Amino acid sequence: MIEAENLSFIHILNQISFQLPESKTLAVVGHNGAGKTTLFHVLLGLKFASNGRFSIHESNFGYVPERPYLEMDERFRDFLKMHLNLISFPKTGLSAEMNRVAELVGLQNELDKKFKHYSKGMLQKAMLAQAMLGSPKLIFLDEPMSGLDPESRKELMNHLQALRDQGVALVFTSHVMEDVAALADLVLVLDHGKQKFFGPTAEWRAS
Repeated sequence: MIEAENLSFIHILNQISFQLPESKTLAVVGHNGAGKTTLFHVLLGLKFASNGRFSIHESNFGYVPERPYLEMDERFRDFLKMHLNLISFPKTGLSAEMNRVAELVGLQNELDKKFKHYSKGMLQKAMLAQAMLGSPKLIFLDEPMSGLDPESRKELMNHLQALRDQGVALVFTSHVMEDVAALADLVLVLDHGKQKFFGPTAEWRAS
Protein backbone atom coordinates (compact mmCIF):
# COMPACT_ATOMS: atom_id res chain seq x y z
CA MET A 1 0.00 0.00 0.00
CA ILE A 2 2.81 2.45 0.95
CA GLU A 3 6.55 2.12 0.36
CA ALA A 4 9.06 4.72 1.58
CA GLU A 5 12.83 4.54 1.19
CA ASN A 6 15.32 6.97 2.79
CA LEU A 7 12.70 9.71 2.85
CA SER A 8 14.07 13.07 4.02
CA PHE A 9 12.73 16.60 4.30
CA ILE A 10 15.33 19.34 4.88
CA HIS A 11 16.38 19.13 8.57
CA ILE A 12 13.06 17.71 9.85
CA LEU A 13 13.06 14.14 8.47
CA ASN A 14 16.18 12.02 7.99
CA GLN A 15 16.09 8.81 5.90
CA ILE A 16 12.73 7.33 6.87
CA SER A 17 12.05 3.86 5.41
CA PHE A 18 9.00 1.65 5.91
CA GLN A 19 6.43 -0.47 4.11
CA LEU A 20 2.71 -0.67 4.86
CA PRO A 21 1.00 -3.74 3.35
CA GLU A 22 -2.56 -3.56 2.08
CA SER A 23 -5.28 -3.55 4.78
CA LYS A 24 -2.79 -3.02 7.62
CA THR A 25 -2.64 -0.24 10.21
CA LEU A 26 0.46 1.83 10.97
CA ALA A 27 0.96 4.01 14.05
CA VAL A 28 3.53 6.80 13.78
CA VAL A 29 4.66 7.70 17.29
CA GLY A 30 7.06 10.21 18.79
CA HIS A 31 7.16 13.34 20.94
CA ASN A 32 6.03 16.75 19.72
CA GLY A 33 8.41 17.93 17.01
CA ALA A 34 9.51 14.40 16.11
CA GLY A 35 8.41 14.89 12.49
CA LYS A 36 5.14 12.97 12.45
CA THR A 37 2.99 15.65 10.81
CA THR A 38 5.78 16.54 8.36
CA LEU A 39 5.93 12.88 7.30
CA PHE A 40 2.20 12.98 6.66
CA HIS A 41 2.55 16.17 4.63
CA VAL A 42 5.25 14.61 2.46
CA LEU A 43 3.22 11.45 1.87
CA LEU A 44 0.14 13.53 1.04
CA GLY A 45 2.03 15.71 -1.42
CA LEU A 46 1.69 18.87 0.67
CA LYS A 47 5.48 19.05 0.99
CA PHE A 48 8.17 17.77 -1.38
CA ALA A 49 10.83 15.39 -0.06
CA SER A 50 14.42 16.62 -0.13
CA ASN A 51 15.74 13.10 -0.73
CA GLY A 52 14.53 9.53 -1.00
CA ARG A 53 11.40 8.20 -2.61
CA PHE A 54 7.97 6.87 -1.74
CA SER A 55 4.98 5.40 -3.53
CA ILE A 56 1.36 4.99 -2.51
CA HIS A 57 -0.40 2.20 -4.40
CA GLU A 58 -3.84 3.73 -3.91
CA SER A 59 -5.23 6.72 -5.78
CA ASN A 60 -8.22 7.28 -3.49
CA PHE A 61 -7.40 8.02 0.14
CA GLY A 62 -8.76 10.12 3.00
CA TYR A 63 -7.11 12.50 5.45
CA VAL A 64 -8.06 13.73 8.92
CA PRO A 65 -5.72 16.59 9.95
CA GLU A 66 -4.85 17.28 13.58
CA ARG A 67 -6.22 20.83 13.35
CA PRO A 68 -8.95 20.93 10.72
CA TYR A 69 -9.70 24.29 9.12
CA LEU A 70 -13.47 24.48 9.42
CA GLU A 71 -15.86 27.32 8.72
CA MET A 72 -17.89 27.17 11.92
CA ASP A 73 -20.98 28.71 10.30
CA GLU A 74 -21.00 25.95 7.67
CA ARG A 75 -23.47 23.09 7.88
CA PHE A 76 -22.15 19.53 7.97
CA ARG A 77 -24.17 18.68 4.85
CA ASP A 78 -22.60 21.53 2.86
CA PHE A 79 -19.13 20.54 4.07
CA LEU A 80 -19.62 16.98 2.82
CA LYS A 81 -21.09 18.18 -0.48
CA MET A 82 -18.07 20.42 -1.10
CA HIS A 83 -15.67 17.51 -0.58
CA LEU A 84 -17.74 15.21 -2.78
CA ASN A 85 -17.54 17.79 -5.56
CA LEU A 86 -13.76 17.99 -5.05
CA ILE A 87 -13.44 14.26 -5.77
CA SER A 88 -15.89 14.50 -8.72
CA PHE A 89 -18.40 12.15 -7.09
CA PRO A 90 -21.42 11.44 -9.35
CA LYS A 91 -24.05 14.10 -8.67
CA THR A 92 -26.88 11.58 -8.69
CA GLY A 93 -25.34 9.87 -5.66
CA LEU A 94 -24.43 12.90 -3.54
CA SER A 95 -27.29 12.70 -1.07
CA ALA A 96 -26.97 8.95 -0.54
CA GLU A 97 -23.21 9.20 0.05
CA MET A 98 -23.61 12.05 2.55
CA ASN A 99 -26.21 10.06 4.44
CA ARG A 100 -24.04 6.93 4.34
CA VAL A 101 -20.94 8.47 5.93
CA ALA A 102 -22.97 10.53 8.41
CA GLU A 103 -24.72 7.37 9.59
CA LEU A 104 -21.42 5.50 9.90
CA VAL A 105 -20.20 8.03 12.48
CA GLY A 106 -23.56 8.51 14.18
CA LEU A 107 -24.23 12.03 12.86
CA GLN A 108 -27.13 11.23 10.53
CA ASN A 109 -29.42 13.52 12.52
CA GLU A 110 -26.90 16.39 12.62
CA LEU A 111 -26.39 17.00 8.90
CA ASP A 112 -28.19 20.35 8.90
CA LYS A 113 -26.51 21.71 12.03
CA LYS A 114 -23.71 24.25 11.78
CA PHE A 115 -20.29 23.24 13.07
CA LYS A 116 -20.44 25.93 15.77
CA HIS A 117 -23.07 23.80 17.48
CA TYR A 118 -20.87 20.65 17.40
CA SER A 119 -18.81 19.36 20.32
CA LYS A 120 -15.12 18.49 19.87
CA GLY A 121 -16.05 14.82 19.55
CA MET A 122 -18.71 15.57 16.92
CA LEU A 123 -16.24 17.66 14.91
CA GLN A 124 -13.77 14.78 14.93
CA LYS A 125 -16.50 12.39 13.76
CA ALA A 126 -17.43 14.87 11.02
CA MET A 127 -13.82 14.91 9.81
CA LEU A 128 -13.72 11.11 9.79
CA ALA A 129 -16.95 11.06 7.77
CA GLN A 130 -15.34 13.43 5.26
CA ALA A 131 -12.32 11.13 5.01
CA MET A 132 -14.59 8.15 4.27
CA LEU A 133 -16.32 9.78 1.29
CA GLY A 134 -15.95 7.57 -1.77
CA SER A 135 -14.97 4.54 0.36
CA PRO A 136 -11.16 4.94 0.25
CA LYS A 137 -8.93 1.96 1.05
CA LEU A 138 -6.39 4.18 2.86
CA ILE A 139 -6.96 6.89 5.47
CA PHE A 140 -4.38 9.12 7.19
CA LEU A 141 -5.29 10.44 10.66
CA ASP A 142 -3.09 12.96 12.49
CA GLU A 143 -3.69 12.69 16.27
CA PRO A 144 -7.34 11.65 15.83
CA MET A 145 -7.93 11.24 19.59
CA SER A 146 -6.42 14.57 20.63
CA GLY A 147 -8.58 16.55 23.05
CA LEU A 148 -11.44 14.07 23.18
CA ASP A 149 -13.23 13.07 26.38
CA PRO A 150 -13.17 9.36 27.34
CA GLU A 151 -16.57 8.58 25.81
CA SER A 152 -15.74 10.30 22.51
CA ARG A 153 -12.36 8.54 22.43
CA LYS A 154 -14.07 5.18 22.83
CA GLU A 155 -16.62 5.94 20.10
CA LEU A 156 -13.95 7.11 17.65
CA MET A 157 -11.77 4.09 18.41
CA ASN A 158 -14.74 1.83 17.65
CA HIS A 159 -15.18 3.56 14.28
CA LEU A 160 -11.50 3.15 13.44
CA GLN A 161 -11.46 -0.50 14.47
CA ALA A 162 -14.51 -1.10 12.26
CA LEU A 163 -12.69 0.47 9.30
CA ARG A 164 -9.64 -1.69 9.97
CA ASP A 165 -11.81 -4.80 10.17
CA GLN A 166 -13.30 -3.87 6.79
CA GLY A 167 -9.83 -3.90 5.22
CA VAL A 168 -9.17 -0.14 5.17
CA ALA A 169 -5.47 0.65 5.72
CA LEU A 170 -4.98 3.30 8.42
CA VAL A 171 -1.95 5.48 9.13
CA PHE A 172 -2.32 7.45 12.35
CA THR A 173 -0.22 9.38 14.84
CA SER A 174 -0.63 9.03 18.58
CA HIS A 175 1.02 9.69 21.93
CA VAL A 176 -1.09 7.07 23.72
CA MET A 177 0.36 3.57 23.97
CA GLU A 178 -3.05 2.01 24.64
CA ASP A 179 -4.45 3.44 21.39
CA VAL A 180 -1.48 2.14 19.43
CA ALA A 181 -1.78 -1.32 21.00
CA ALA A 182 -5.52 -1.46 20.31
CA LEU A 183 -5.36 -0.41 16.67
CA ALA A 184 -1.94 -0.74 15.04
CA ASP A 185 -0.38 -3.73 13.28
CA LEU A 186 2.89 -1.84 12.76
CA VAL A 187 4.68 0.98 14.57
CA LEU A 188 7.08 3.62 13.22
CA VAL A 189 8.93 5.55 15.94
CA LEU A 190 10.40 8.96 15.13
CA ASP A 191 12.78 10.96 17.32
CA HIS A 192 13.90 14.41 16.15
CA GLY A 193 13.20 13.36 12.57
CA LYS A 194 15.16 10.12 12.78
CA GLN A 195 13.72 6.63 12.58
CA LYS A 196 14.24 4.74 15.84
CA PHE A 197 12.04 1.72 15.20
CA PHE A 198 9.82 0.14 12.57
CA GLY A 199 8.16 -3.22 13.02
CA PRO A 200 5.22 -5.15 14.49
CA THR A 201 3.36 -3.59 17.43
CA ALA A 202 4.07 -6.58 19.67
CA GLU A 203 7.82 -6.20 19.05
CA TRP A 204 7.62 -2.48 19.83
CA ARG A 205 5.76 -3.11 23.09
CA ALA A 206 8.36 -5.71 24.12
CA SER A 207 11.33 -3.44 23.41
